Amino acid sequence: MAADWEFTAGICTRIFLEPVPAFVVPAVETTGFDEGTAEAGALELRHLQQIDEDPGAVLQSLDAFVEAFAGWTSRQMERAEAFGDDKAVAVRIAERSENTVGRMKKGVDLLRSPEQQHLRTAFSLGMAAMRLQMRQGAINRGDPEGQVREPEWRPFQLGFLLVSLASTVDERHEDRGLVDLIWFPTGGGKTEAYLGLAAIEVFRRRLDHGTAGGGTAVITRYTLRLLTAQQFQRAAALVCAMERLRATDGRAKGMAPFSIGLWVGNEVTPGTRGEARDALKRLQKAARPEEANEFQVESCPWCLTPMVPKLRSDKTHDYGMRLVGPDVVLHCVDESCEFTDGLPLAVVDEVLYEEPPTILLATVDKFARLQFKPEAGRLLGLGTIFKQPSLIIQDELHLLSGPLGTTVAVFDAVIQLLLSRSGVSPKIVASTATIRASEEQVGGLYGRKVALYPPSGLDDDRTFFSRPVESGEGRLYVGLMPQSVSQPSAVIAAVTPMVEMPEALAARAPSAVPRDAYWTLVMYHNSLRELGRTGTLVVDDVNGRLEPRAERFGFPLRPVRAGKVLELTSRRGAEELPNDLRALRIGVDESSEAVDVVLSSNMLSVGIDIPRLALMLMVGQPKTTAEYIQATSRVGRGDTQGVVVTLFRSSRARDRSHFETFRGYHEALYRSVEPTSVTPWSLASRNRSLAGALVALLRQSFSALAPNDAAGRLDLGDDRIREAVDRLVDGFLGYVTRADGLEAEETRSAVGSLLRDWDRRAAQAREADEPLYYQRTKKDQAALLKRFGQPGEGWLVGDSMRSVEPNVAVEVQEPQEEVHRGEDQA
Repeated sequence: MAADWEFTAGICTRIFLEPVPAFVVPAVETTGFDEGTAEAGALELRHLQQIDEDPGAVLQSLDAFVEAFAGWTSRQMERAEAFGDDKAVAVRIAERSENTVGRMKKGVDLLRSPEQQHLRTAFSLGMAAMRLQMRQGAINRGDPEGQVREPEWRPFQLGFLLVSLASTVDERHEDRGLVDLIWFPTGGGKTEAYLGLAAIEVFRRRLDHGTAGGGTAVITRYTLRLLTAQQFQRAAALVCAMERLRATDGRAKGMAPFSIGLWVGNEVTPGTRGEARDALKRLQKAARPEEANEFQVESCPWCLTPMVPKLRSDKTHDYGMRLVGPDVVLHCVDESCEFTDGLPLAVVDEVLYEEPPTILLATVDKFARLQFKPEAGRLLGLGTIFKQPSLIIQDELHLLSGPLGTTVAVFDAVIQLLLSRSGVSPKIVASTATIRASEEQVGGLYGRKVALYPPSGLDDDRTFFSRPVESGEGRLYVGLMPQSVSQPSAVIAAVTPMVEMPEALAARAPSAVPRDAYWTLVMYHNSLRELGRTGTLVVDDVNGRLEPRAERFGFPLRPVRAGKVLELTSRRGAEELPNDLRALRIGVDESSEAVDVVLSSNMLSVGIDIPRLALMLMVGQPKTTAEYIQATSRVGRGDTQGVVVTLFRSSRARDRSHFETFRGYHEALYRSVEPTSVTPWSLASRNRSLAGALVALLRQSFSALAPNDAAGRLDLGDDRIREAVDRLVDGFLGYVTRADGLEAEETRSAVGSLLRDWDRRAAQAREADEPLYYQRTKKDQAALLKRFGQPGEGWLVGDSMRSVEPNVAVEVQEPQEEVHRGEDQA
């Protein structure tokens, strides 16, 4: 039984036990302003883009916006002063809001400064680009072009632009080293907020520095390839809007072309032009081109026209990829689209290195390639005529924890050092919906301090920018914990009525929700082993129960079709995931091909944004509250509120505890989010990652050491080389000291040991008059590095930040009957 209670006039009047606990977690809405007020006008992008033509009017509305926030902050401080014993804590919370007000005012003052005409123009162009993108998104959703509602910022988005503006555009600003972390519930608009900042910075660089302001300006990093591919589509729409402005707006004419690049694993995208040409040939020969598209772009980011036909076509113009000289160029197949001649997208690694894109979207893993690919340094502005990237955006920061976050942090110290070669460090912006102890995590990752935005208020669920919806509507959570029943039986009993929901609702309340609302059931599992068991149960046992129940209740029979059970796990190949997402978007009202059941692992908990999904069964309580929040927020993101049923195991103490405290847990979900840890400079982490990071640092810093056969050129006996290496190492160790001072000396010793070993092997190679390679191209070559499974001497390094342990092959054989031979004792 689960504990529950009732309140009357703020007093608990009844406590009771509930066999099936349920709780509605209210949806969070962004606050607004009264229509017609100056602060409400500040949210309109059309109004903001006039800042270079009519700065007085725009700045007046921005002042009103900041003053509205400042008024709320002063009221918070007045309340904090009257908190009695908790006054110190309350005042500290209110002071964070006061600091945010101060930063906002500095942002507005910078826009007001007479010397900042270029910034005002960049701000105007950034707002114009975002407005174009938002309008086009509305048109793609079916709104008539003449009736599209004028795009507006949500208040927290505009506030973020003002808070982070000064430290982003001013390389010497006192807050430049501060990580601005957007902390807002999933689906709240974090992506648009940092894309708006990126647009301003891109235009500012072009206006301030001309040609040198080109190259890669913004690096946006994600932790999962699926998340990266999805966000690529959204960011690409912004770049298309910027290209439209370059063609139509006199202020942007003459600027170098804008582009966006996708830098992910070569299992996902082609690595070379030759591989791209081969991929195009395979695509044009494929019977189902959608399933053979290795370019990761499913539709034109501007008009959403599919890039490839559903079935093979002999007409080359039906494909959104064509050969132009040695290059494969992406273009829209709709001749009425502005990008029918070519899209500003690049997905081939070789092209990215030669022509660094304006905005680079990458998985964090890919930066491990810096140790193997000297040309990858061009994406960091090394060896180019362009200024180095000035803005780094890290999405889903909470995922950078544990082993992955620990490895990423080691390479991040190298990346920050390389990006600071010109004497200024890049601005770092991050976003998350679930985080705790952010100071420790950001300090461990980047060796920097963090500013959480928006600042929290004195009321746990309300800030100036957000509040629970007044109606109390939201996601419904239901808990089930059957006793004395096997887990398979419990799963069957839980799934059966959930599969019946669409038909039951259609029969009893046909106008309540569309039939598609709860058609696709998402089953979330904590392990692949449990997921494997469920696959068989859903098709066989659940269907066996549905038939007699349909007769008994008088519902139309709706069986689970074996071909419409979709698995969404890490076992799916890179080429299969886009097809899976496409299948999930198909509604039953438009096609009979809609998916019935999704069997998912924790891959679903990030990056999946399918508005039609609204029904989920959690098979067991996830290990962390952050994962629970992230996973359950994948349903109910559209017009229909989500329903989440959690099936607890009574034999597990942790599941039983969560069930018994079901209401208390769900009333304050975010309070239960666990702190995450990264320990990049611990002994185990140094043994795994330090060698590769050191090679990346030296190879990208000294052109003489860049070629694959140049590892033998390191000579620490040369005073000039020694001094240069020492300066680099000292800078590197500075990040270690800021992140974890206790490990600084041990790390210095480990780096020194690695350098001495490298110097020794380089000297041996020079004495033998043979080259020392970084990585072998032939078996008998002497190499500084080796991958898992390679024999011989060398530092063990991984190809990605997830390859931190060798793989072990396990062969499973069928058990054979054992035969005992001996005398018959009878």
